[in-house]
Amino acid sequence: MNHKILLTESDISLATILVDYLSAQGYQPAAHELDADTQRRVLLGEYDLLLLSTNQGVLSVYEQLSRMRQAECLTPVVVLADTASKDEVLHAFRCGCDDYVQKPFNIEVLVCRLAAVLRRTNPVSQESKQTVFCFRGGTFDAVHQTLSNGSDAPQHLSARESELLLMLFRRTGTIVNRKLILRRLWHSDDPFSAKSLSVFIHRLRTMLQPLGVQIMPVRGKGYKLIYDL
Repeated sequence: MNHKILLTESDISLATILVDYLSAQGYQPAAHELDADTQRRVLLGEYDLLLLSTNQGVLSVYEQLSRMRQAECLTPVVVLADTASKDEVLHAFRCGCDDYVQKPFNIEVLVCRLAAVLRRTNPVSQESKQTVFCFRGGTFDAVHQTLSNGSDAPQHLSARESELLLMLFRRTGTIVNRKLILRRLWHSDDPFSAKSLSVFIHRLRTMLQPLGVQIMPVRGKGYKLIYDL
């Protein structure tokens, strides 16, 4: 099974019970706040499912969920809520959740519902989870944040450079929308962020050109990465 599940739950006792039970069922659960670093990992596709509690964080779970969906995050989300009023349930689904569970709940039933969501969503075409890409001129390793030409010592990338390059490699040959990149990696599409993105693109193009990898600007849309195997 080995599905990775992110749990956000401020009730430590409940979080511990859920993590222990999910682990016993063959999942890989992790309990974290949905802070900036965790959101970055979510957007990079590290988790297979998000189990988000409504009693956490400064931003409501629905605001966070809306932002993730706007950034085209496809990871399935199950909301754990204290209430189940019609308005709140409708709001949750409109923000992009895949299922809604009211507390208190039967843990066995919850896990069955998680399994059902994973069955529905896993066969659907989602972003690749690939992190190592080999091409004629070398290798890009997103985990170790390195770019290698196969002979010299690997060139180390910054976290932002590696995240940006990973987005482009995962969608090789297709246009990656500029606003999507800005929302996902800069969390803003203001002029300052757009200028910063242009600087990063220029830097990566300089690194990649000797390796036979091109980042092509597509006017009014975004960027497309192409390379030869």
